Amino acid sequence: MKTQVSEKLIARLWQCHLVKSLVTDDGEPFQAIYPGRVSNTSGCDFKDAVFALNGHIMNGDIEIHVKSSQWYSHGHHQDPKYNNIALHIVWWHDSQSHTLMQNGKAIPTISLNSFFSSPLDELDNLANLSGYYLTSCPKVSQHSNTERLNKLLTIAGEERFAAKVSLSCKALNKEKAGQVLFRGIARALGYAQNAEPCEELANRLSLSFLERAEPESDTSRQALILGTAGLLPSQRKRSIEDMETDKLERIWRSLVITQTMKKDDWCFFRVRPDNFPTRRLVALSYLLARYHQTGLLRGILELAKKAPQGTEHGWLINGLVIDGQGYWRNHFDFGIAQKRSSAIIGREKASEIVINTILPFACAWGELNSELKLKKKAAEIYRRYPSPADNELTRHMKQQLLLKPDARLSACQQQGLIHIFKTYCRLRNCAECTVAFNRG
Repeated sequence: MKTQVSEKLIARLWQCHLVKSLVTDDGEPFQAIYPGRVSNTSGCDFKDAVFALNGHIMNGDIEIHVKSSQWYSHGHHQDPKYNNIALHIVWWHDSQSHTLMQNGKAIPTISLNSFFSSPLDELDNLANLSGYYLTSCPKVSQHSNTERLNKLLTIAGEERFAAKVSLSCKALNKEKAGQVLFRGIARALGYAQNAEPCEELANRLSLSFLERAEPESDTSRQALILGTAGLLPSQRKRSIEDMETDKLERIWRSLVITQTMKKDDWCFFRVRPDNFPTRRLVALSYLLARYHQTGLLRGILELAKKAPQGTEHGWLINGLVIDGQGYWRNHFDFGIAQKRSSAIIGREKASEIVINTILPFACAWGELNSELKLKKKAAEIYRRYPSPADNELTRHMKQQLLLKPDARLSACQQQGLIHIFKTYCRLRNCAECTVAFNRG
């Protein structure tokens, strides 16, 4: 069967790094340094690519199309989610205009067809050869000392934790502690795709406002949060007829709040239905309900202080897990039912919140409030925290460092993978990376 040009083929040719020295369609010399990692979210096809344009090192995300005109036919020029794109890779440049982003900035376009003379069938076979895939860091030896690598990952994980504690301390010196914690939890609930809009919502609906308002029921709290987010059916021009939705809509109309976010601020594309932003915000409302008597700040701090030695991580997870309840027991979104019942905050997500938000916050709180016992306990729990589930980035870094996919890393070591990527790999700063030269 004759090979056809497709985005998938173009992506593989780019990923294989078969051509490094290129020229943009404006005639600027271009050199690919790192093609980036495959993205499974909206907004780009490859993340964190590194390249040289006119001799200047740059990094950013990449979007791929068969034709350059598809940038416009797909509506990317009107979508702010594509404002992070740094390079447009195509097979044919058939557009009369530059590639313009929603913010008005033009980005370079490279059409690959002029740099390949081989037939497509031959290029397809070449791209399929495993030896041509960029599967690992070229600086890492296959005979690296695993024990030393694990120690380096632990050190990197401790550096990441210390950085998070430092950021929490700075935030705590500027605003109320409860708001810092609330924003951190909201951001963590949003996952990568909706972290920023969740943070924006937390800033619009402060914790003090939500706790002072004392909504009479979980439904009232949900109406306030979902309405401010702009995610109620009426705000998304959807007609959903059921008792739960009607009740939320009635409560929202009675609140008379005009300053809201927009549905386009939220990402549903390539998001697992269980993680739709509607469910994440409902999860936030239920978490506030759980700690409504004590307040979120006091409740979470007490949770950390009372965690029994030896089973701390399970204790903390249980303090955040919320089983499916009411309408959201079996709904992904308004009007979208599921056959099974699923947790609103499951153990995996609860664990992520503990590692990334609760423990750094508790450590910072202990430091600033002279509660050194809490500071020490939070740091020790982090160091002993067992292996959590992998995510897209940690799987990528395991591949880069030639670790087995099923390699069991502690939470600290897994955070170390993330720290190494963000500090060195994303910037291609191999010269400063100790892990890159981890020889036996």
